[in-house]
Amino acid sequence: MDISTKAFTVAMTACIGVSSLAVAGPVFDEPPGGAGTSRDDATDVKTENGGQVGMITGSLTGTSGFVGGGSDYQDVYRIYIADPGVFRADTMMLDGADSLRDPMLFLFNEEGHAIIANNNIGNDQPQSGLVNDDGNGSAFFTQPGIYYLAITSAVSEATAMIANETVPLFEMGLSENQTGIIQPRSSWSQIPWTGWTQPTDYENFGHYEIALQGVVSLPAPGGLALLGLAVIGRRRRRH
Repeated sequence: MDISTKAFTVAMTACIGVSSLAVAGPVFDEPPGGAGTSRDDATDVKTENGGQVGMITGSLTGTSGFVGGGSDYQDVYRIYIADPGVFRADTMMLDGADSLRDPMLFLFNEEGHAIIANNNIGNDQPQSGLVNDDGNGSAFFTQPGIYYLAITSAVSEATAMIANETVPLFEMGLSENQTGIIQPRSSWSQIPWTGWTQPTDYENFGHYEIALQGVVSLPAPGGLALLGLAVIGRRRRRH
């Protein structure tokens, strides 16, 4: 199991009070009817004027309470990470009884392969966060492009079909995976995610806010190449 906690712990120390994070860029609101739960129906994160996206807001509404009714414990967003070097996603601590008290975050690439996930940012800190740093000076991913960002009700974990069995990709049930940034087993890294486990707490639902860095409005197909060139230009100017 590839697990990185060192950099994550350092990076998140200043974010224990996550509600104080500054938000740069427009806010994307979950559309009426809710977000999707898979790659096939993921919600595209686009803003009216394009450019940077600083936050996603939405809600997990739980179960309908009726036999055969739907449930909402996972939201999946299709995002464009323009600058992987500064990418991060942090759930915000919100006031009020209608807030999602214990979220989880997951990041997948465009093919649906698992990259990183987080349950809790620390002991007794149920908020979740992702940082693109493996703790040894390297990034988990380096290519700009389309990714899938998912937020779920803890513990509802991404699953995949392996040897004709449904398995939890990040094995969040293990005690050592309760905090810090988690990667899937290296042998599972190229297996696409296919679904979710059921939540362990059906009362854990509500409103959420995810602060973002390094994310821009999902461009039109013809704009992807131009956006990639712009990112390369910015990196050269930094040097």
